[in-house]
Formats: sequence, C-alpha cells, structure tokens
Amino acid sequence: MSVLDDISLTYESGKIYGLAGENGAGKTTLFDCMANLTPHEGEVEHPKQTTLGYLPAECFFYPLVTGREYIEFCLRACGKKISAESISETNAVGFQLPLDRYASEYSTGMKKKLAIFGIFLQDHDVFLLDEPFNGMDLYGCIRLKRLICRMAKEMQKTFIVSSHQMEVLNDMCDAIHYLHNGRIAKTFTDTSVEEIERFILENE
Repeated sequence: MSVLDDISLTYESGKIYGLAGENGAGKTTLFDCMANLTPHEGEVEHPKQTTLGYLPAECFFYPLVTGREYIEFCLRACGKKISAESISETNAVGFQLPLDRYASEYSTGMKKKLAIFGIFLQDHDVFLLDEPFNGMDLYGCIRLKRLICRMAKEMQKTFIVSSHQMEVLNDMCDAIHYLHNGRIAKTFTDTSVEEIERFILENE
C-alpha cells in the first residue's frame, strides 16, 4: 500500500515552501523519499552538485558529546573547515546554546536548535526541516524563522519546512502544500491563515 500517491512538486532556489498535514498524512515519508532514505517509486531530481541537509522530527545525540563536539563533527563530516570563532559568532547571533555542555542534557528545544545549527553550518543548497519549531520557546521560534528567511533571500538557499504552526508557515513561506491522505490536496499562495484553516476543516 502506497503512503504517497501522484505527488509532483518543483522547488526554486531562494524560496521557502511549507508542508502541512495531519499526523500520518505522509509528510515525513515525503521527506525521507526526497532525501533518498527510503525505497520509493518515481524520481527525485536535483541539479548537479546540489547538496541536501535533512533535519528529522526527532533528534538523537550520543551521551558524553558536547554541543561543540557535535558541531565540529557535522563540519568534519562534510569536509568543512572548523573555525572556533565562526562557531561562537554564529551561536551568539542565532542559537545561544551552552556548547560546552553535553548535548544529551539539553532540553528538547535546545537539542532541536543544536541539530539545526549543525546542518546550517554545513552550508547545503536545500534544507528539509521536519517540524523544526517543535519544542522551541518563543524567542527560538522567532530567531529560527528570521534565520531561514535571511538564508533564503541572501544566500539563495531552498527550504521545505513541515509544521503544524500555520501562522509561522504562512508568514515565512512562498507557498504551502497541504498534504492529505498521501496527496497534495491544495497549494496555498497569498492566502490568509483563516482561509487555509477553513479549507482544512472543510476537507478533513
């Protein structure tokens, strides 16, 4: 039995796309297919030399590994230069994490920010973010939203973001795809949150 059916999407550089849908609609499965982490029919095409960073909904960190060691591991894994100064500057501006503490001791929101910090520093072209705002406090959500918007506009990065927070998606996304029963039931552009919510409730 197929979880996803007849999905065809095209994404552009420098744009932010939202992915909304009820639990079990297939959002994470779609991300896994796009990242080639699960067998699937159909094709996922990326321009040559395009790199992809994937933030799963659940983040795991080994015990006795500090936040700083995790960031350095992420950079080393992609062959990126490790700069203590750059890590500290980026952390101060966008994340404000206690990098010398063990990551396993972080709160849920702090773990999510650390995972995002790691893939952002890897400097990918496309980012798949599965529920990135879950567990974050108000300030963390605001900073992350602004950082995503800045990276898309100034660095021409492409973001596909899943979330149940329709206000956040509507505020930052160029388009929102509503996934229902494994299909894209509707794509919203320049639509109010009230109209989006009305459509979802009328078609549940």
